[in-house]
Amino acid sequence: MSNQLFHYLYFRLPLNNMPIKLSAAIAIQLFLSVLFTVSAAEMSETYSDSDVVQDTKDSQSDVEQTAATNKSAPEVSKEWIPSAEKFDWIQLTSNEWLKGKINGMYEDSLEFDSDKLDLLEIDWGDVRILRSYRVSDVNLEDIGPTSGMLEVTDGKIRISNDYENKTYDRSSLISFAPAGKKELDLWSIKATLSFDAKKGNTDQLDYTAKVNMKRRSSTTRFLLDYIGNISKTNGGDGDLIETINNHRLNASYDYYKTRYFFYTPVYVEYYRDPFSNIDSKITLATGLGYTLIDDGVTELSLSGGPAFVKTKFISVASGESNVESSPGLWLKTNYDTELTNTIDFIAKYNMQFSNKETGGYTHHIILTLNNEITGALDFDTSFIWDRITHPTEAADGTVPFPDDYRITVGISYTY
Repeated sequence: MSNQLFHYLYFRLPLNNMPIKLSAAIAIQLFLSVLFTVSAAEMSETYSDSDVVQDTKDSQSDVEQTAATNKSAPEVSKEWIPSAEKFDWIQLTSNEWLKGKINGMYEDSLEFDSDKLDLLEIDWGDVRILRSYRVSDVNLEDIGPTSGMLEVTDGKIRISNDYENKTYDRSSLISFAPAGKKELDLWSIKATLSFDAKKGNTDQLDYTAKVNMKRRSSTTRFLLDYIGNISKTNGGDGDLIETINNHRLNASYDYYKTRYFFYTPVYVEYYRDPFSNIDSKITLATGLGYTLIDDGVTELSLSGGPAFVKTKFISVASGESNVESSPGLWLKTNYDTELTNTIDFIAKYNMQFSNKETGGYTHHIILTLNNEITGALDFDTSFIWDRITHPTEAADGTVPFPDDYRITVGISYTY
């Protein structure tokens, strides 16, 4: 527009007014240019202010919408951890909580008594958190026994009492048991009975009894094992004649110095088998032990040491003594593994070395499959092998066989 006006004034006005034409045209051109520039600036400022107002309105709307959304959304709750006031609590790695009473933790196995689930044996690796409302006796590796309120988390344990409140690595925990427990609570008892009766062309009665007892504290363990076999068969006159009657009882007291190393101040075994010409055989020993494997699923331990063996025979050949004694060695191996969630395999191997007169090399082997029926009942199948390398000749000249084998099937109850 300014160019058109300039053209009109410059070319349409008369020639004699040339200076006026030029001056007026230039003035008008400058005025229109300034006017156009100011108008453009005002328009630009107006547009910018409008954008800011709109952006502010949009932002405020977004803030209000976000606030409304957060207000309506549920808050993320913190993890619930129960207070141990009247019960012990454990949380499994599956985040499940169990309420009840802790009997103790030994050999990476936690005994937990629940009102609803009865007595449970839980792998220590499956326990994430433990909180006990009672004072516990705790055995720590490289530290020794201590006591206090116990709390266990993923990687730490905390023990607090009247004079200390300390935290240790969870891996240093060997075992623990609640202090001030009833004596019966320290014991674990398993009894197995196998029974077989036959009537008809052959009358026969067989039974095998096994008892396994444990008493465990935070640093000590007492073990007692008994097995007895009796068998009676029809002798042809209607009476049952005894053909098998043997009994074996052994007990040991172990003290755990570290997680894997223990020593056995006392080990004793009593054995009687008249059909092997043994009236009594007594072994008194001491020794050391070590746990080779202990991963919560499989346990393998080995122990042994010097021994004194004394054997009394039912009868002997003429001129022989019916009592023999000898120094010797003993070795015991225990192997226990979980084949499945309900089936366990247990192997026990006890052997002795002494002089020929007391039997020489002897061993007692039990291989057992335990199939869980309920929490306290198991179906038990065992293979038993007893061997005496040098059985003693009886007065009538008979020599017992060195090996006895037996397979038993029965029901076991665990307290």
